[in-house]
Amino acid sequence: MWSVVTRKELKDALRDRRALAALLLFPLLGPVMIYFMFNMLIDIAEDAVEVTLPVVGAEYAGDLIDYLQQNGIDIENMRLNSRPASEGEFYSQPQLDEISQAIRSRRFDYVLVIPPQFDELIGASRGSNIELHMESTRTTSSPKVSRISSLIDAWSRETAALRLIVRGINPDIISPVSIVRIDVASQQSRVQSILGMVPFFVIMAAFVCGMGVAVDVTAGERERKSLEPLLVNPVPRYTIVIGKWMAAVLFSATGLVLVMILNFFSLSQVPLEEVGIVFNLGRLEIIGVLVTTLPLALFAPSIQIFVGIFAKSFKDAQAYLSFIMLLPMAPFFFNMFNTQDREFWMNFVPMLAQHMLLTDVVRGETPEIIDFILAGTSLLFYSMLFIFGASQLMKKERIIFT
Repeated sequence: MWSVVTRKELKDALRDRRALAALLLFPLLGPVMIYFMFNMLIDIAEDAVEVTLPVVGAEYAGDLIDYLQQNGIDIENMRLNSRPASEGEFYSQPQLDEISQAIRSRRFDYVLVIPPQFDELIGASRGSNIELHMESTRTTSSPKVSRISSLIDAWSRETAALRLIVRGINPDIISPVSIVRIDVASQQSRVQSILGMVPFFVIMAAFVCGMGVAVDVTAGERERKSLEPLLVNPVPRYTIVIGKWMAAVLFSATGLVLVMILNFFSLSQVPLEEVGIVFNLGRLEIIGVLVTTLPLALFAPSIQIFVGIFAKSFKDAQAYLSFIMLLPMAPFFFNMFNTQDREFWMNFVPMLAQHMLLTDVVRGETPEIIDFILAGTSLLFYSMLFIFGASQLMKKERIIFT
């Protein structure tokens, strides 16, 4: 009997433009965002290779400027039109304001300011300050600023070492320990650190793609006054609820699979190898992703149908379910700040288990089969709890007729 209800709800859903829009638009939106986002990141990384550095007072630091140029930094002299400083001042306030205005107006992203006494102080083995003016909110210039800062620090260390050598002192005295960084992360692990948004989009797809159907079969039918005639039929309420649930599950599962296919296709079109990353998911990884995520297509519609029964209209249901849409974000933020690996108890937490398992699969690790079984079984258990609760609510007159 539930299959009859499912066919009826599917026929209605296929006629509903809102449900079809939720099914088709989100699977397209995520891959498009990922494609353009990663291409933009690659462009930023490539731009950091060629850096043009605007400098005020380049003539005061000949050795530093030569060092920067030898390391691939193009120097652009910035001429100031403001009143110069009086004797003994670094730069006048109008000149500093002119520099700040040039950055705020996006004429430059950053400016290196060198004081007139720089060469004199360095030649006398004294210290001197230089200023790198920038706007920290511009993320596109951050790689360039980091490279410039690293080169200036390297020149400073080299200058300090030469000072010690001239005085017959071993430079190792002031740097007794050198840190050698050895990255043991696999290539696939580095891929996962960049592709952390993919599990988020997959989990969101399970909620977004089936939401239109879940709302329509509950609050939509109450608003159209078609729920009462359906409940008059001599069939158990749980049969009706399961039929509605399965219709929403089919939409959710279809959208979820589309998101995964289109996400992986869009990533295959991104030239990740240009930044030293090889993205490759084999057959076992793809099967692991499907096994990990498909149970979400059961859980998401169940909680949406349960909440949708409380709504008196389609508009009310959308307001209620807007809070439900915050749930998929919780494991994403938890994983951002999580300092531990996946633990056994996480297999019993809805969405967190799937997010952690999916992260491991993308990273190239193979979780134990028991983890997949427990994560999928727990989601099925929670789904049946919500479906049972929805079928019990269907028996209450105050829910149906208010």
